[in-house]
Amino acid sequence: MITVDIKDPQQWTDTYGVEGAAEIRSDVKSHLGNAAQQIAPFGTGEVDAEVSWS
Repeated sequence: MITVDIKDPQQWTDTYGVEGAAEIRSDVKSHLGNAAQQIAPFGTGEVDAEVSWS
């Protein structure tokens, strides 16, 4: 589990145009999930794996 504590949610809104706690939470999950898919060893093809999140 990864926990992200955004100190200023307005900053997320200003940067990404997403507002509201549930919407920001979903957007953060998406950003982290996409990043995890791209890092080694999964994103480099070193290890075959399916990275998913909910």
